[in-house]
Amino acid sequence: MQLFLERLLYFWAGITVLGLIIVTLFWTIKIVIYVAFISLFVAIAATAFYHFYWANKD
Repeated sequence: MQLFLERLLYFWAGITVLGLIIVTLFWTIKIVIYVAFISLFVAIAATAFYHFYWANKD
């Protein structure tokens, strides 16, 4: 019975670590994509402001 409980703990720990790694990878990919899109929209807004307003101040 002790061997069964020991193996149960090992499998439980292994599955938990694997799940945490998968969740961490998913979370980091999601954050990188959000930051990339926010940066893209900020760059588009800054470029439009510079192109249509700031560059033609003469």
